[in-house]
Amino acid sequence: MGSTDVPAAVKLWVYSIQGILYELCFTAMFNYFLISPDIRLMGESSIWSIWIYGMGGLLNEYVIYNNIKNKPKVLRILANLIYTYVWEYSNGVVLRAFGACPWDYTERRWNVHGLITFEYVPAWIFAGLLHEEMIKLLQSVCWCDKKICANGNVEKRD
Repeated sequence: MGSTDVPAAVKLWVYSIQGILYELCFTAMFNYFLISPDIRLMGESSIWSIWIYGMGGLLNEYVIYNNIKNKPKVLRILANLIYTYVWEYSNGVVLRAFGACPWDYTERRWNVHGLITFEYVPAWIFAGLLHEEMIKLLQSVCWCDKKICANGNVEKRD
């Protein structure tokens, strides 16, 4: 049977779910420790996060990671951090233009137009390192491009 890389559409969904889970965990813990210790650990996200994390993760893999994966870790961290803030800011600008931006950091220190805050640098560094591990995992997976039918025939996947 033939095999190929994991399709971009599958990676898009994996990165979407990965990002939303990170966001839910981060906001739940942030709220618990810094706002109000609510044992329900209610995280927050938005449907827009599917696009933001999915496409952001995919572009990060193709544009950033694949070009610097063999560079020193500190350089990769810096590149991921810059990419993340540019991606968050640009998505925030577009969403805000339509009144749909689900975040507003104007009350946070070190914010830029309320769309990004440098308070979250440690969290973004951690998320970037975890994302690199997900990329490595997905790039190591062998995706079968054939299917075995009930009658035993082998066909190419659609």
